[in-house]
Amino acid sequence: MKDLYCMPFVFQATKYEVYQDGRCIDMGATDVQIISKTKDDIAFFHLEGVIPTDIKRNFAFPIYGIEQGDILEDRIQYGRLPVDINHWPLPLDPPVCNIFSNKTCIRFALLSPLRIVEFYGYFDLIGE
Repeated sequence: MKDLYCMPFVFQATKYEVYQDGRCIDMGATDVQIISKTKDDIAFFHLEGVIPTDIKRNFAFPIYGIEQGDILEDRIQYGRLPVDINHWPLPLDPPVCNIFSNKTCIRFALLSPLRIVEFYGYFDLIGE
């Protein structure tokens, strides 16, 4: 996972799934590019294409560092869930991103209501 951590990338999503309360509430084919760059301990994300669910096109996550748990056993995690998930002021801004070690799934958590959006596909580019 260290080869992807804090690296710019382009991920081409071909499928998405949305989960709420432990069940899939939406899924289908998609054509979304997830573009990420990092600068000054912040991971910036931009989504291009027809986004199939309520999520902003541009958002960012703090990078806490490997020592603070950004690299887990099976994923990279940018951001963290807030202590009080019921009072998240930006319901379309995800507070957490997971990039899985199989390099075929990127997950965003969204709040109000709590749900997970998973994009499946492949990396077009890693690094500059």
